[in-house]
Amino acid sequence: MDKRALQTYAEWAKKNLENQIEVSLKTLGINSDNDIKQARKVGEYTIIDGDSNSYSADLYDKRNDITNLIKSDGYKNVIEEFAYTWFNRIIALRFMEVHDFLPHGFRVLSSRDGSFEPEILKNLNYVKDDLKLDMSIIASLNSQGKIEEVYRYVLFKQCNALSKILPMLFSNESAYLELLLPKALLKGDTIITKLLEIDENSFLEDVEVIGWLYQFYVANDRQEFRDAKVVTKDLIPTLTQVFTPDWIVRYMTENSLGRLWLESYPNSSIKSEMKYYVEDAKQEEDIQKKINEIKYKNVNPEDIKVIEPCCGSGHILVYIFDLLFKMYEEKGYQQREIPSLILSKNIYGLEIDKRATQLATFSLIMKARKLNNRFFNEKYYVEPNVIEIYDSRFFLDFDYKSQMVSLKLFSDEEIKATTELIETFRYAKTIGSLLIMPKINISLVENVIEKLTNKAVNTIFNNKFIANGPKFLSKLINQYKIMANKYDVMITNPPYLGISKMEANPKRYLSAKYPNSKSDMFAMFMETPFVKKNGFRAMVNPDSWMFLVSYEELRKQIIFNESIVNMIHLGLGAFDATVQTTSFVIRNSAIAGNGVYFRLVDEKDKEKAFLSGGGV
Repeated sequence: MDKRALQTYAEWAKKNLENQIEVSLKTLGINSDNDIKQARKVGEYTIIDGDSNSYSADLYDKRNDITNLIKSDGYKNVIEEFAYTWFNRIIALRFMEVHDFLPHGFRVLSSRDGSFEPEILKNLNYVKDDLKLDMSIIASLNSQGKIEEVYRYVLFKQCNALSKILPMLFSNESAYLELLLPKALLKGDTIITKLLEIDENSFLEDVEVIGWLYQFYVANDRQEFRDAKVVTKDLIPTLTQVFTPDWIVRYMTENSLGRLWLESYPNSSIKSEMKYYVEDAKQEEDIQKKINEIKYKNVNPEDIKVIEPCCGSGHILVYIFDLLFKMYEEKGYQQREIPSLILSKNIYGLEIDKRATQLATFSLIMKARKLNNRFFNEKYYVEPNVIEIYDSRFFLDFDYKSQMVSLKLFSDEEIKATTELIETFRYAKTIGSLLIMPKINISLVENVIEKLTNKAVNTIFNNKFIANGPKFLSKLINQYKIMANKYDVMITNPPYLGISKMEANPKRYLSAKYPNSKSDMFAMFMETPFVKKNGFRAMVNPDSWMFLVSYEELRKQIIFNESIVNMIHLGLGAFDATVQTTSFVIRNSAIAGNGVYFRLVDEKDKEKAFLSGGGV
């Protein structure tokens, strides 16, 4: 994989897309937060003040959707969102066409014979039904020699067609995105032609390429945001995203999830494939007896639950998938059934960053499709349990409680439960998976959704709540259930972010809920309540928690209530983080046994030193 080429492309693509999208917005009379020209429908046309051109009538609603987003999220943020949406889509299409995963079998961005025209344009008659193409539109554009416009039309239709199997990336609810595709795609230095300059083998190796492209895409923003005086919910994802090296991912996964499996099946052949697995430390006889009593026994692969609470673009999730697949295979499951089982039963991911969530979900689906060429069929398709954590902004923007009362459909208990759920996620975009779930009777909220859907009567005062309330309440319920659940294994590289510059309310919440680790988010994840009794927590984070006085109570908590299975003290230079780090596996069990420790602080090639047993 040529990481330098990936970095060059991602950095160029970000600037190019953001510039192109701003040009497209200005063409529509949308110049800034405070300079948005009025538009109106006149017969079959849309007229924009100050623009002598006339546009089709359907542009009016699409433009309104864009202006409403700008009023809600801000001009700059909307440009960034539109840019990364198209970046993610183009990258996904490239990955799928290189692997021949597109359902119709034709390449969308390139041609296998190297010709200028993408394959799909040469085969429109074969895909017209699948993509719902209006051939009269294409004929009209072709007759005028508007090849770029034909391609933009076909490309957008292709994106809509993929919404069924990849809704997180290709949602067909955002029709306005068609207006924001760059005008030039096929000729010159474009988002597509520059991508095709990258060696195809980079995409053939694995889905890891997706994570690296995302890392490089946000790299410059991360540097720019480090000087921010106040860290808001919009800055946290960019400030904290760091791609975890493959060998550290494997170390964490093999010594937590892999250890769980080997406890159940000591003679498993999988052990020989886990080159980063560390044998248990020798124990005193009485300690070993206690450990034997709590070990996993005869575990069914369908019962294993693993969570990655800061999943980013999905690098850790993908290796978890790989290891789980071997476990299912060893137990005799049919290969075609395994990907669907893993995605429905085993893997859970949480992330506050929408763009990273899209790529994490995409990576898992591509992994499933690689192992089952029928995965896109309804019989096998499963959307991964990887969610973007939502806050309660939709409900907090208007007086939802009084609307619930005025509808006279809900009991006091249903209103109370709904209020508790909404308030729990008030600051979810900042606090993320560090939120601790209170006990809420979710069935009462599900009653509210059913009544809003089937019994509520629309008026001009409540139509927004009735139309959108069920969808957003369902999202909050889904994330509540995942965050309230317990897991056999938690594996993560959490955000490294001190809370001193955080906004007041989230800072107050985190200080109250995590008194032993409140200095920094990374340490708080060592205390999150995701892990079952006797389960495993595997992490990589700064090593300051091992030494600083401010973390003394955290260390006591680990010593007296948990057990360190093994640890690699990495120091500086392990990966793209300017802090000294450590990676470790902790068991959620108060057995004062021995651990295995590797000191690699002074090693240049830390992976090689670890594999050779250095620093033990």
